[in-house]
Amino acid sequence: MCTKRSIPASRAAPAVGTGIGVKVAIIDSGINAQHSHVQRVAGGTHVCRGQDGTLNFLGSWHDSLGHGTALAGVLRAKAPDAQLYSVKVFDKTLRTDAEVVAAAIRWVADRHIEIANCSLSTENANDRDVLQAACDYATARGVILVASTDGEARKLFPACLAGIIAVTGDERCAWDEYYYCAKKGVFLAHPHPRPLPGRPQRFNLQGHSFAAAHVAARIACIRELHPAAGHEEVLRVLMADALPPAAIKAG
Repeated sequence: MCTKRSIPASRAAPAVGTGIGVKVAIIDSGINAQHSHVQRVAGGTHVCRGQDGTLNFLGSWHDSLGHGTALAGVLRAKAPDAQLYSVKVFDKTLRTDAEVVAAAIRWVADRHIEIANCSLSTENANDRDVLQAACDYATARGVILVASTDGEARKLFPACLAGIIAVTGDERCAWDEYYYCAKKGVFLAHPHPRPLPGRPQRFNLQGHSFAAAHVAARIACIRELHPAAGHEEVLRVLMADALPPAAIKAG
């Protein structure tokens, strides 16, 4: 069964936390710190392959695609005081390889960043072990990992791995709503970023990626209020927040 909780607008701020003091990494295409929806970034890195195939960690983490910036906008809207870190793994296209993502996850863990948003996925089963090892490394160091998935039966990594909070987008979820589907072990959330002035939302970016950011922002607020909460406790709070029971209706 899927359960739903709607967060009233009147509870939007300090009563449910603002993410103050909580570090959140966005593992994606980088972040434009000057964007009006973001305004500031605490730091970051660009994980990429060198010409010789080795992994490099560069300081140029600016976003040239807009995807990571849109994710950061969601985090800033819902957890306005969180410290955002730009961990760039995409450059000219939204494509990379599992070892780059794994290195990014380890980078996050080594810098004691509490939450990592991974709005990316792969169906390649050959990538499972390298991603699971990186996720295990991070969770052992207290990182809460959130990843997007499409909610279908197929396995998408890293969302389907142990220790990951998986999220899929659903148009029936309003901006401040999310559901939990126990049968699939997946959270459902709003699949859109913040609206852009003068641009209809249907022409803006959208998809499962943004649903993950909505849940990651909620986790930042949970970690502010419960700084010692690990993966299991955060998961319990998220599931409790999805109450009282109300099944999602099709259509």
